Amino acid sequence: MSQIYLTINNQQAGPYEKDAVNQMISNGQVSKDALGWVQGMAAWEPLSTDTFINLGIDNTIKQETAPIPQSSKALSKRVEQKNLDNTTSNGRGNFQIGKAIGEAFIFYKSNAISSITWLILAGIMGGVPVVNLIVPLMGVNFYTCVRNFRDKGERMSLSGLFDFSFAFDKIIGPIVVGILISIGYACLIIPGIILTFMWAFTPCIQGDTPDLSFTQAMKKSKALAKGNYLKIFLFVVILVLLGLSGFILLGIGALITLPVAHVALYCAYDQCKS
Repeated sequence: MSQIYLTINNQQAGPYEKDAVNQMISNGQVSKDALGWVQGMAAWEPLSTDTFINLGIDNTIKQETAPIPQSSKALSKRVEQKNLDNTTSNGRGNFQIGKAIGEAFIFYKSNAISSITWLILAGIMGGVPVVNLIVPLMGVNFYTCVRNFRDKGERMSLSGLFDFSFAFDKIIGPIVVGILISIGYACLIIPGIILTFMWAFTPCIQGDTPDLSFTQAMKKSKALAKGNYLKIFLFVVILVLLGLSGFILLGIGALITLPVAHVALYCAYDQCKS
């Protein structure tokens, strides 16, 4: 029997048996428009498609929750955004280190070739003057690809790495953050460590919401990091060790560990904002 994975609150959940999914639809836990995936599918699809009907998902089930009137959808979206803003402003976000790394490996498994290509291109372009300015843009766009995979099941495309919309903030943001953190490390190290914690999620936020300015992304990162400094410190240490471990065996393993470490950072951010 097929095991069905679902996206619930922008998080991957499951796998579930079809009867469990039908029950979740019936009691309103899951919408019929929620994205699902089973082994062998090329991409995630809504539960209302023929693919899932053929698997036994009953789309005639009447859900307990009443549909949101069209006139209320815009208001609902604004309320959700306000709740997100309140969460980040109060620094209440939290994340699980093991879960973030596990989700990162799930992304890599489905996007290995594209992830490796991104890493190689960034390495090559980083050594070319002027052209190396595109590297931070590619890094932010990489996080956008991670977001699209987690939210919509879209596989990473190389064209997405060269999205020049909001290019100024995508390029300047990582550069400014990097320079400020470097200055912090030059000032007795401790300020640099603090700034690293504060702005660790900045490129992730830029990839998630590209229309934000890089200064707004820095502020949101600072808010999310509030109360999580110790965990972020441990997480960063683990990610550094994970990345360095890939250089064993002539560095071939780095083609796995470096992308996974980057994706894990986004997964941690995604948990914090929820």
